[in-house]
Amino acid sequence: MRDSSPRSIRVLPELRATQVEQSFLMSPAQTLYFRTNFDLDGTPVPTSFMRVGLGAAVRFLARSKSEVLELPEPLWIRFLPINVVLAATWRISGFARLRNRRARTYAIENNDPTVVIFGNSKPPSTVGSLGRLAVGIVFRLLYERVAFGTQGAADAYGRLPFARGIKSTVIPALPSPGVATATAVSESVVFVGRLDERKGVRRLIECWHEIESRSPDAVLTIIGDGPLRPEVYKWATETPASRKYLGSLPHADALSVVSRSSVLVAPSMRDGRWREQVGLPIVEGLSRGLTIVTSDDTGLADWLTAHNHYVYDNLASENALPNALSRAIQSPLDVQVVLDSLPSAHGRLRADAWIHNE
Repeated sequence: MRDSSPRSIRVLPELRATQVEQSFLMSPAQTLYFRTNFDLDGTPVPTSFMRVGLGAAVRFLARSKSEVLELPEPLWIRFLPINVVLAATWRISGFARLRNRRARTYAIENNDPTVVIFGNSKPPSTVGSLGRLAVGIVFRLLYERVAFGTQGAADAYGRLPFARGIKSTVIPALPSPGVATATAVSESVVFVGRLDERKGVRRLIECWHEIESRSPDAVLTIIGDGPLRPEVYKWATETPASRKYLGSLPHADALSVVSRSSVLVAPSMRDGRWREQVGLPIVEGLSRGLTIVTSDDTGLADWLTAHNHYVYDNLASENALPNALSRAIQSPLDVQVVLDSLPSAHGRLRADAWIHNE
């Protein structure tokens, strides 16, 4: 594998369409990725992206003379063993070149570190402390700076021993204003995501009949695939006038549907070590001026609440979601108000500049 020694290297566990799109605006870098997401279908992958296995990635980093390595965040526990190997390779090979180089990262994990590390198991407090200590030591030794995408992520990492000694900043993972469409349909609601329990799609379709009774003209469009696909398909065919299921779509087509909607719903629910970190559909909905309905699990919950979107308590009554959704349909935010609330530059791009260029 040839190494042209770019200044920066990025490592991605899973390549998504939005990462390819953003790469043209990010700091130039060689990107190594391990697998692809379903939404990549139809998206051309640039030559600066290279699919690798662990061995190839280790060889690439060991030979590299690059200055900056961006690794996935350490609280991505499934990827942590690979992270440790790559970060250690990077640092040791740096010592061989008389350079004390460590990795950098962009972090959005906002769940409690003990839950992230141990999942559904409930370890004794001593074991939990040791788990946090181990991850904290890895973080402190192998990473030199971190850009947090939400304050919730900064708070979560702050619970790791030694983590506060790492140079950090918080840059909210908000989009810049996109182009709002003049063809957005009133009372149109869209859900985009994996069709499984934790994304809340079953809860959504089970409460939709309440929305149909309150707002007869409302239409819910669901985009995605997953284990609940047969259930969603059956539900949609029962009342096709107010229920649409489009299956899995290429990213550009899904975004087109979002742009024609007035409300985006993201009713995610915690599941073991998983918690909605930000929610790409939320970000893309905001960029098109949509009103957002979501649970308080997303790391953007505080910002959304402060800007009058509809955030409900996930632990409240079963009526919390339909009530929030009904209010959003009946009283959506003005599109221009939503767009004006966003920063001039995408938060991920600002974070990238801080990670790679300082």
